[in-house]
Amino acid sequence: MYLCNNCWNESLKWQGQCSFCKEWNSLKEFKENLWQIKWNSIKKWEEKKLTKIKDIKNLDERIITKSNELNNVLWWWIVKWWVVLLSWEPWIWKSTITLQLAKRIEKKIIYISWEETENQISSRAKRIWVQNKNLSLLSENNIENIFRTLSKNKCELLIIDSISVINSENIWWVAWSISQVRYITELLVAYAKKTNTAVFIIWHINKDGNLAWPKTLEHMVDSVLYFEWDKYDDLRILRALKNRFWATSEIAIFKMSNKWLNDLKNPWLEFINSSEPTIGSSLSITIEWTRPIIVETESLTTYTKFGYPKRSSRWINSSKLDLIIAVLWKYTNIKLDNYDVYSNIARWLKIEEPWIDLSLAVSIISSKLNKKIDKSYIFVGEISLTWKIKNVVMLDKRIKEAEKLWFKKIFIPNSKVKESNKIEIIKIKEVWDLVKKV
Repeated sequence: MYLCNNCWNESLKWQGQCSFCKEWNSLKEFKENLWQIKWNSIKKWEEKKLTKIKDIKNLDERIITKSNELNNVLWWWIVKWWVVLLSWEPWIWKSTITLQLAKRIEKKIIYISWEETENQISSRAKRIWVQNKNLSLLSENNIENIFRTLSKNKCELLIIDSISVINSENIWWVAWSISQVRYITELLVAYAKKTNTAVFIIWHINKDGNLAWPKTLEHMVDSVLYFEWDKYDDLRILRALKNRFWATSEIAIFKMSNKWLNDLKNPWLEFINSSEPTIGSSLSITIEWTRPIIVETESLTTYTKFGYPKRSSRWINSSKLDLIIAVLWKYTNIKLDNYDVYSNIARWLKIEEPWIDLSLAVSIISSKLNKKIDKSYIFVGEISLTWKIKNVVMLDKRIKEAEKLWFKKIFIPNSKVKESNKIEIIKIKEVWDLVKKV
């Protein structure tokens, strides 16, 4: 019998590629009788007592941190039996933010690391002023020894840094193999549920930007957090890609200093390069699930030197740029068939939602006409293929955010919204109206 160590598919004979998951060189010989093992496990089944849902008392088992940004992405609480997977590239300060988490939670915490010694972790903890007297360190990579230690030393938060170097005596494959990682994660999930302990697991990504090795890890844990960054910038974004208890795509924004990561209190100021009127630049409001953020769209139009004009975009979907250029060319006097167009979102914040279309179109119009756009104007709306401006989700929330700040005018689709005493609301029906009013 042969088993695939990627998907656990069974095969009667060895072959170079798994017929189920198409992974190469993943079949390993399993000498024991698999069906006998399954039958033995069935004979060990025990009858469990059922509990009526009305008899279950929902206890407030929350751990609240002292970081508003962490609370924002974690929905203001950490459940005591919660398992969180923290992942992204190496050297992005994943270990630092977990140590800061230990600083901002006044609970008993055990930090387990094998990649770094206790002296290295202690040195970093002193550098970022972690003074939690209830924080204990353990340098160990054997999961059986770790659980023996945890059985005599209870904690409320367990940090594993990282799971890629942890191994088990019951699995003969190397530490970073799929079988080891999946098996150890199952043990940690079971430990969290049985002991009411929150567990943070650090894991890495592969060169494609996806979670390394088994995708099933995302299904096993309760939450998956990705730590995004740009090596030329001092901002770090913690994004929730999965959360059993709250919405996904929620973000936390941190500013990197020489010692640690600080909460970014005014994110709308970080994504704007200048408050002065600028050619080829306009502002919009995007919402990362519940948080409105002011973003700046930039565009540059230049006469093409080649027969085919070039279109290039950063942090914006390229198909969105092509669509807006096509609508402007067909329905307005903004002709771009002989112009290269380059577009960008300031400070590398990737925007997926369609409601920055209006701002992107304004920046292109501004660059083509060589006209400055006032930074007290803000543009929110989606452009359709029929040159109409479509309605916006959570428009009232975006208007309220614009009212809190310095904006004087907000350009929105023609919809039923309450008039504002703090900001002038300008309704746009068609793209041509936008060209005339900008």
